[in-house]
Amino acid sequence: MTVVSGPRPYEAMHDPAELRIIVGELRRVRQLIGQFTDVAAELPGVELAHVTAAKATTTAVVSLLIERAEARLRRLTAGQPPPAVEVFDPQCRPRRPLVGGTAGATVSMLPMITRPAVATGGLCSAVLALAPGQASVPLVYPDGDTIIVVIFGELELVWQDAAGATHRVAQRRHQHAHIRRGTAHRMANPGAVPVTAVQIRATADLAMGVEQLPELAASLTTDLPANGRQPAGRPAIIAHLPETQG
Repeated sequence: MTVVSGPRPYEAMHDPAELRIIVGELRRVRQLIGQFTDVAAELPGVELAHVTAAKATTTAVVSLLIERAEARLRRLTAGQPPPAVEVFDPQCRPRRPLVGGTAGATVSMLPMITRPAVATGGLCSAVLALAPGQASVPLVYPDGDTIIVVIFGELELVWQDAAGATHRVAQRRHQHAHIRRGTAHRMANPGAVPVTAVQIRATADLAMGVEQLPELAASLTTDLPANGRQPAGRPAIIAHLPETQG
């Protein structure tokens, strides 16, 4: 977790995504304070009054930091809709230890995407395969958010915002992308090697709530090379990742 000192510790931060991570980490710290102090109160020789006072003080400090981080986040995002597509890189995320690892082993996790208020009528996942030069038709998922994780290769995401402007971003190996429901977008493989990606969608079935938008093909253009371009279509859904040796 990033720690910034000073009377206004978050005013020098300008990345809303980083602030959201900090708020989430601080909330977890506040929960842990309660758990640790509850355990400490049961230890022999520990005065309950001291534990209660320590819990109240530390909780108040962390709550103040949460309040300041959320205030800065509100100022940064005032009047701005949440981004329709976000790509997250594991190298830019704080690593968290996991409880329960075997002795001598380092077990950790990298929290990538946290959306605590995403409504869903189900959950489904698939492994996608895009050959070099392949692109999907423009499409939209009106009923569910989508997460895409690139396993092999490099994916190009092209999408249209609410104002009709077109955006594109390269999603590289191990990066996570979050595509909000209702966002017109398409995927392409501009590289020379196949792309394998995992798609997780907040719908009950892969075929549910998919709308193709061929009329946006001219505006949602990709940077695919002219030679070797394959016809647009749906990425193949494969059952298993290819096995590797060594």
